[in-house]
Amino acid sequence: MHLKAPRPLWLLPLLLSLGCKDPDTVAVQNRHQTAQEKLEQGRNLLANGQPELAARVLGEAAGLMPDKTEPLLLQADAHWRSGNSGAAILALKQAMVVNPTETPDIKRKLAERYEQDGHLRQAIDVLMELRDKELLGDLDILRLAHLQTLEGQHEAAFKTLERIQRERPDDVDAKVVEAEILLAKGEEVLAAKLMDRLLTEQPALSTARILRARYFLQSGVSEYAEQDLAQLQGEEAVKPEVLTLKARVLESLGRHAEVDTLLTDAVTRYPQNADLIARLAEVKLQLGHPDEALTLVERALRAQPDSVRGVYVRARAQEQQGDLEKARVDYAKALSANPRFVPALTRMWRLEQQRGADASAVTSLERLVEVNQASLEEKAALAALYAKLLLKPDQGLTLIAEALKKDPGNPEYLDTQKALRKNLPRKKRPSGPTIIRGRR
Repeated sequence: MHLKAPRPLWLLPLLLSLGCKDPDTVAVQNRHQTAQEKLEQGRNLLANGQPELAARVLGEAAGLMPDKTEPLLLQADAHWRSGNSGAAILALKQAMVVNPTETPDIKRKLAERYEQDGHLRQAIDVLMELRDKELLGDLDILRLAHLQTLEGQHEAAFKTLERIQRERPDDVDAKVVEAEILLAKGEEVLAAKLMDRLLTEQPALSTARILRARYFLQSGVSEYAEQDLAQLQGEEAVKPEVLTLKARVLESLGRHAEVDTLLTDAVTRYPQNADLIARLAEVKLQLGHPDEALTLVERALRAQPDSVRGVYVRARAQEQQGDLEKARVDYAKALSANPRFVPALTRMWRLEQQRGADASAVTSLERLVEVNQASLEEKAALAALYAKLLLKPDQGLTLIAEALKKDPGNPEYLDTQKALRKNLPRKKRPSGPTIIRGRR
């Protein structure tokens, strides 16, 4: 016969309390324990690179914790990592309903996600809403001004920047954004002086270095742009904006294979960024892989149906295949969504000129000049069209003079200059009788 060891006396009150709990209390405790286990399991799955499974488990945790935002925020992160932006946004919106006091912080996360996926206009809308309610800190104000500049909203960007400039006129980060707006508006000399001054004072200022790299690329000295970008470290070096800039620099240097590798890695890191996917599609097109390019275009348009670059690359593929009318329609569609989209403008004016639509070609070329993105060839082409159509001789002479500085003996440029001078309005002779005064 085996005798059981007596229970410790300190356990008796605990056992008594458990024995006295009603079934509802026990059920609540079990539910809470299960929710915590699911939450922890979801975190571990997310940390171990299993976002789809994590999203499912965290959804179960959210159902067990209907008054908590944490599982929903983690679930949103899991959805984004698995490439399901729609479900991620829905999870964030549910979190805002659960706890409205967290709405400003959640909306900041939403804006950040929109930006990472290339939805800049949506990011701007979210940040503008927070700004108008005076719920944005300085860093987010600078971010908003930066995004507005990228979207060509220069005056709005200056307005966003006003508060910081008024309160702290010498704020370094605000100065970087100011230089960015100046550069985007075409005031390159002022922008360059400001950038150089900032980097002389603070060589480690990554935002200024990124901006100067963009300036160097725009000015045709891509080697200097590459040097500036090579100095970026950590998270700054792998932001979508920086990866895009690196790709553009390498492309301008003719290193297409490196662009392919860079953008393939970038798309792996940001699987829902339609702009990066479409850029990779364009590289595949340049490397002679049209089928792969079109597959990527379809993927970009699934991620973002209104992706301007996705529609543009589809047009490029159609143009390469000789279907110029379909290409022209898609270029027009891209420009309808973003009238300042430089790649589409650069192709559109050529197609319009080929089909004899000179007035439409002029419109596209004028937009390129307006956004300070017209090449020397395009400035000369616009001047030649002005001469042909008897339009704006003064502006045409300014454009062709710039081209002649680079290539003084170019016969076509000289012919355009001559034609434009002929088109200048002649000075009117004074009306009425001519009075000849003689000596007294």
